[in-house]
Amino acid sequence: MSNYKDEFKDVKKGLPAENAKQKASINFVLLFTIVGVAFGLAILLFQNNIISVGIVISQSGNNVPAQVIVNGILAFLVGSVQAWIFKARIKSRTHIFIAFAIVGGIIAGLVGGLLMNAGLLAPLAIGMIDGALAGGISSSGQNRVMRNIKYGSKWLLYSILSWAAIYSISWVIGWEPEGGTQMALAVVFLMIASGISLGSIRKLGMGGHSPENESRCEIDKS
Repeated sequence: MSNYKDEFKDVKKGLPAENAKQKASINFVLLFTIVGVAFGLAILLFQNNIISVGIVISQSGNNVPAQVIVNGILAFLVGSVQAWIFKARIKSRTHIFIAFAIVGGIIAGLVGGLLMNAGLLAPLAIGMIDGALAGGISSSGQNRVMRNIKYGSKWLLYSILSWAAIYSISWVIGWEPEGGTQMALAVVFLMIASGISLGSIRKLGMGGHSPENESRCEIDKS
């Protein structure tokens, strides 16, 4: 029993009040929503240029470039918002944290593109694979940046499952878009869902064991 108390002593001390947790969760969702909507509007604004580039890439018959670009950008967006949320924990290592997210996205895009070249053209499957790889690779590196030794496996599992689920739905929404609207909706959904997922991490059984609780909800103090 004494070991159990020692194990969770520091966690309990670091936990904010319940209303602070709820406020932080709302802030997570709002922040992700703002970034998602802003990027979605940018897609609508430059949709003709984006579609033109997409057509040129698709005509080559190689799906890797498009998948690498899309996954890299999405991982950058998610990683950047997460870096701001965890800023107290990662401190001056923000660029490394974001870099791990981008690397995860690029590798996921490479694998996804190769699978599409091989004939796997199911958006749900491609999105799930891309998300799982991007989330798993990025969180593995981010655990080192956050020095999240004690609960690193939980953050890794959370990232793999949440990214896989969110990406799979986003891919279905934005698959073979006829215009910028589908792409914008896919990005907005991905960002809002990521915010909700991060804000609900406590309900997924991680409670005070998650990185955002270990950083003591610095977003709520800002």
